[in-house]
Amino acid sequence: MPTHPDEVRRRIAPDEVQVQVILGSLLGDGTLYGQPGERRLSIIHSTGRLAYASWKRDRLGSLASSPLQTDGDLVWFETIAHPLFDDLARLCERGADGVDRISRERVVPWLAPLGLAVWMSDVGRTRLDAALFLPDQARLALTA
Repeated sequence: MPTHPDEVRRRIAPDEVQVQVILGSLLGDGTLYGQPGERRLSIIHSTGRLAYASWKRDRLGSLASSPLQTDGDLVWFETIAHPLFDDLARLCERGADGVDRISRERVVPWLAPLGLAVWMSDVGRTRLDAALFLPDQARLALTA
């Protein structure tokens, strides 16, 4: 019986760059959703950040399930369901508004410079544009 491609992709362990983009996004504009075993990551930005959203989608590679979508004001994409997101859901805490959010205290120890840069870019503290990196910066930020 043939296996659905998403089932095969669920078995691939994310690389360090993907993990850092995911962690930084969860501290910024990313949201986990879905039931255990079906959790996904949704990333939404304003259309003014189209290149940045595209960069994130490209970094997530085989974890991305949809092409970039836009409605004129927002640009977004989702990932496939992956066991990593169930693991990360354990790092969430329910806020006073009833929404589960990733706990900074639990995630920050796992952040590398790239994850920190994604987080700071998401919250508008810095601009992450790989085209502006020096060769050594690109090598350090974009490779494991």
